[in-house]
Amino acid sequence: MPDLLNFAIDELKSNLDKYGIEKTWRKILATHLRTNPTFSYILQSREFAKVGYFGTDLIRDLSIGDISVLYEFSVSYLNDSSRKSNGQYFTPDDVAIFMASKSKLFGDGTWLDPCSGIGNLSWHLVSIQKDPENFLIHRLKLSDKDPLALLIARTVFTLSFQKKFVDLFHRIEKNFVTFDFLSVSENCSPELFGTSFPISEIPVHDYVIVNPPYLATEIDFRFETANSSDLYSYFLENIIKTSRGFISVTPQSFTNALKFESLRSLLLRKFQNLTIYNFDNVPANLFKGIKFGSTNTNHVNSTRAAIMIAIEGHGSRRISPLVRWKSDERHLLFQKIENHLSEVPLTDKFFPKVDQRYRNLYFEVYKLDVLGSLISPKATNYPLYIPSAPRYFISALITPVSRASQKCIYFRSAKDRNFAYLLINSSFFYWWWRVRDGGMTLSLETLVSVPLLQFVVDEKLVSALKRSEKSNKVYKMNAGAAQENVKHPLSLLKRVNDVVIPKYSNLLIILHQNSDLSAESKLDINEVK
Repeated sequence: MPDLLNFAIDELKSNLDKYGIEKTWRKILATHLRTNPTFSYILQSREFAKVGYFGTDLIRDLSIGDISVLYEFSVSYLNDSSRKSNGQYFTPDDVAIFMASKSKLFGDGTWLDPCSGIGNLSWHLVSIQKDPENFLIHRLKLSDKDPLALLIARTVFTLSFQKKFVDLFHRIEKNFVTFDFLSVSENCSPELFGTSFPISEIPVHDYVIVNPPYLATEIDFRFETANSSDLYSYFLENIIKTSRGFISVTPQSFTNALKFESLRSLLLRKFQNLTIYNFDNVPANLFKGIKFGSTNTNHVNSTRAAIMIAIEGHGSRRISPLVRWKSDERHLLFQKIENHLSEVPLTDKFFPKVDQRYRNLYFEVYKLDVLGSLISPKATNYPLYIPSAPRYFISALITPVSRASQKCIYFRSAKDRNFAYLLINSSFFYWWWRVRDGGMTLSLETLVSVPLLQFVVDEKLVSALKRSEKSNKVYKMNAGAAQENVKHPLSLLKRVNDVVIPKYSNLLIILHQNSDLSAESKLDINEVK
């Protein structure tokens, strides 16, 4: 069976060079349609008039996810900056299946996919219905700025779901709407913002399933979430204000970043029933494959993602930690992630990403005084240096290392500095960073927010950490340069934990493993990177 591993990519490139994307994809679809007489009526429609055919059916036996990849490749092949500028990342089939399955939690109503692309999410939503064809006709709308993507979606959906209605392609035409979801807002005020349309222009719906574009943009004061200056925040705002509930996949940054405080406020005002699944990006990533069109030398899509289920009405608010898994465990991911959800207070300030196993710990510490109360606003003789790129560990250092990015904080006394030295090097601080932040870099806001535990400084342990700084240097290449760090051995971290937080020492040390799925109760030291 053909798949993307042996796809004739050179043939696709040649056709794109010769015909451009519009004609190439109409010919791809027409070639695929002509293999089944049932769908010959589609070839007679205006959408395929005088299109012609290729000698090879390029999309034979490919899944909707595979076709999504090929279309995104086509867009980026002809315009390297297009995909990056649009901030679009296709949804892998297993992610789409998981998201679609959550629609069973919602009541009857009409669904909207407001930036559908070729419809990977919506296809899986249709596929799980008792009567997919009826659902497609009466209870689903797809919209996108790209009319070609919508034509591909409409064609593929017809091929997949046509049963009773021999003219399904025509019946569902009105459900595929070319529409810019961010051209409208609650505060349309043309006199203030120029050309703008009210939020009521959005196609009427009850629920939304969405993978919105992720991209920083200019502040747009039409939106309550303007200070986020991010497209996905604007998308979610319109969704929250027009829907009875939604299923979305976005970066997990909305759970903690200061600029998303207004978005968190909107969510909490509207939805009592809220579930958020958070996914780490090491060692495996929710978004498989590469970022088409990226100019970065690292082409892997490294987004730490979140899937959010929001339903109007009564319910509870639950959230997962940044769940970590290995590539060969991906099939277990969606089976086991429910076990990690916990019910903890979500606030405008941040959504704490707490594993059920650590829920009691969170309630014991989240109201304590914080490290910021010990930090000197001025430079002193008692600094600590903290490299800013966490992965499987975070180290606080007496002596700075040779790297591009590290935080420096000062303390008023050696006593305070040594207290912070043990606290930040403990697994407790690493856990707090994953609860409070989890971004690509350690923020100063997260650093100063760590709760102040009560423990007595062990000077022998301070000396052991200082010696470890000299003997446990590690290096990671970034942009062609070796970035220096210190990785203390697990045996030393365990000793630190035993002093800093003995009650949870064993539970916290397992956070340094590379999977939350296969070794949930013990740590194989050899697996820690």
